Amino acid sequence: MYESVNVSLDPKLRDVVLSGHIFEWVCPQCGETLSIRYDLLYHDMKKKFQIYYSPTNCVGINKMINDMLTKYPGMRKLCRTTESLNALREKIYIFENGFNDIVIELAKLLIKYDKQNSIPETCELRFEKFIPTEKDSSKGKFVFRQFIEGQLQVRLILFDKVNYDNYLQRLKTDDRFKISLYCDTINEKWLMERLK
Repeated sequence: MYESVNVSLDPKLRDVVLSGHIFEWVCPQCGETLSIRYDLLYHDMKKKFQIYYSPTNCVGINKMINDMLTKYPGMRKLCRTTESLNALREKIYIFENGFNDIVIELAKLLIKYDKQNSIPETCELRFEKFIPTEKDSSKGKFVFRQFIEGQLQVRLILFDKVNYDNYLQRLKTDDRFKISLYCDTINEKWLMERLK
């Protein structure tokens, strides 16, 4: 069991985390493989972000990290917590690509509640990748995958980079979306609380 993973020092661990294999344990007696979810720090020093995966205690971890970073401001860097393995994967993809996760959450929310997309309320959307255009790498499409429990995940939804850039500019002037904590769980719930 890993308490933390530093993919800048050990790059092969990135794929082990993304695949979920890091949470697998093989019984030495019978050979059965079990998935054991436990708290894990994912740290990328080169891209300057860290994500704490905690299936049961994001609130406690946020408090602990924020208390520590208040005392030691030199240690501050982009820090998030997630409760699900899919959310952990998504945050890794977002930050590796240099995108803002609040804007991505806002985009997902707008896609989800746009009646033209006919997306069921029970589904989750997850950022999967960014595809730049051939002529201009600053333009392109964001790819989101639709997840519905118990169903094959095949539906992809595209979102224009131009819209992302517009939301990013609006975010800079909207105080509702300012992060007051150094470490927080940025997800649909976080966003909805600020949109009330």
